[in-house]
Amino acid sequence: MVAVTIYLALAATCLCYAYYKFLYRKVLPGEPPIAPGNFLWGNGKQFSEHAVNFLLGVRNKLGKVFTIRLLNQHWTMVLDIHSYERFSREKNFDFFLVQEQVNRNVFNYKLQDAKKILGEAGQRVNGKHLFTTMENFSKNLAETMGGKHVQQKSSDIPVTKVTADKTTINVSNIDNNNNNHNNNNSVQMQNNNINNNEQHGKFYAVDDKHYDSSKLSNDHTYFLEKPITLKESNKWKQDHLRNFASETFFSAVFYTIFGRGEPAKEGNFHPQIFYKNFDKFHKYFNYLWLGLPHFLFPSAGKAVEILAQQPSSKEMVKREGCSEYIKYAIDFMLKRNQSESDIVGHNLIFLHVNYNTFRAIYWCMYKLMEQPAALRGVRKEVEEVIDSKRMGHGIDEEEELEFTAQDINKMPVLDSFIKEIIRVYSGVFMVRYCIEDTKFTLENGDSYNIRKGDKVAMYPPVFHHDPEIFQQPEEFQYDRFINAQFFKDGKKIKHPVIGFGSLCPGQKLGFLQIKWFIINLVNMFNFELLEGQRTAANTDMYGHEILPPTNDVMCRMQKKDEISTLKFLNNYGTKSS
Repeated sequence: MVAVTIYLALAATCLCYAYYKFLYRKVLPGEPPIAPGNFLWGNGKQFSEHAVNFLLGVRNKLGKVFTIRLLNQHWTMVLDIHSYERFSREKNFDFFLVQEQVNRNVFNYKLQDAKKILGEAGQRVNGKHLFTTMENFSKNLAETMGGKHVQQKSSDIPVTKVTADKTTINVSNIDNNNNNHNNNNSVQMQNNNINNNEQHGKFYAVDDKHYDSSKLSNDHTYFLEKPITLKESNKWKQDHLRNFASETFFSAVFYTIFGRGEPAKEGNFHPQIFYKNFDKFHKYFNYLWLGLPHFLFPSAGKAVEILAQQPSSKEMVKREGCSEYIKYAIDFMLKRNQSESDIVGHNLIFLHVNYNTFRAIYWCMYKLMEQPAALRGVRKEVEEVIDSKRMGHGIDEEEELEFTAQDINKMPVLDSFIKEIIRVYSGVFMVRYCIEDTKFTLENGDSYNIRKGDKVAMYPPVFHHDPEIFQQPEEFQYDRFINAQFFKDGKKIKHPVIGFGSLCPGQKLGFLQIKWFIINLVNMFNFELLEGQRTAANTDMYGHEILPPTNDVMCRMQKKDEISTLKFLNNYGTKSS
């Protein structure tokens, strides 16, 4: 009995020591107040339930700057929209240590000379590279949308049967109900294109809903979902909205980044397989980067095994249309003796950034279908620009109409619509690591002491849903930003919408890609939700750059009979660029 008492006393002592060592914090003079939370996990539960409502409530009680605790990490929240530029410029608020944590915890690699490669990334997605990338993206989008220059119909893409040891291309006839009628005509080949023959794991199904896992054989054979056939005819096609968005936009982005290889040798390196598995993996992104171990999320681990199955660095740079940034990054990392797995991790980080643009596209398509007024407004503007170009330049209906980046950015209704999408559905965290004890001064002159080692964060969704800034913030108003100004505390706001963080080098490219996609979408297709289909943002996922939906929706699309052929014009270096 005495021994038990001693053990219990020791355990209690250790727990108390651990609590005071890692969890407890006493507020020192000049420091922000601490939000009340749970004894053990701090404010994690409150944040996960609805981050915006939680932080708005704390700001109303404690002021614009306060500290929360997520597990054993203290985060100082700076929720003053007027101090956005001060926060971004503060030299003691370091982004690269946060980036290093993401790389290590999520993708299991460390990037050498991270600041240098991030600076180079900024150059290679802007300036002349922005125009070249948009030109390549527009060509890939024309193919995935079934434009004039389509090289291969979706119905011609073989279903891919994949095993852990070999890849078998099965040329199968598949009807519109996804029934597989195999004609037993197959060709086998060794899968030699994965990281110098290093197997990173088994292959997994990309769409579990179409297949009964109990009927799968012991050799782990899985199938690529039948692709959507938007290109075949002008009949109405019905499917999930995410499938439409992934076949068109995500595929175009994937090919713009990584180029194209020989179809028979692609294995799992296919945009639809990557989209499905990135979606599975992304659900756990926040937990992983905060440091929770991977074994807690086995489905994320399986998805990463598939995402790691990429061409080797030597093969990647030889792919037709591989982006200049990927080529540069691979050369940069090889010169610093980084491994093939490091390069795979970096490729996934770059795709992760672009995946958020795909999520924005989903919401753009959804809102155009859900809100007839938004669709009428955007379609009217697009059609007016097309008609103006055709009549103003005497262009025949069969000829291509050229759009420059300036043309795309001079469409106020489209611009407002996309900004409203970002305002409503953005969940981005702007997180920095405080590398020195710092006295941070807000725009209004108030100062706070921030401890070395703390995370410091701005959370733009709090601003985006602030009723003082935006009237009826929970209501989607597609024309909200047309010739509009916004104020907080009686002062005009310089940056009312903060979608992707202050250090995102690809913001201009991302917005251009979204705009170009929507222009082509409304030009080429009729589309609508099926009756009763509705979804909403999954607020459990706040912290992601763009929130995912709570559920997918069914919709239908029809290719128009009369379509104007649009072309993005790379006019870099001219006066109008």
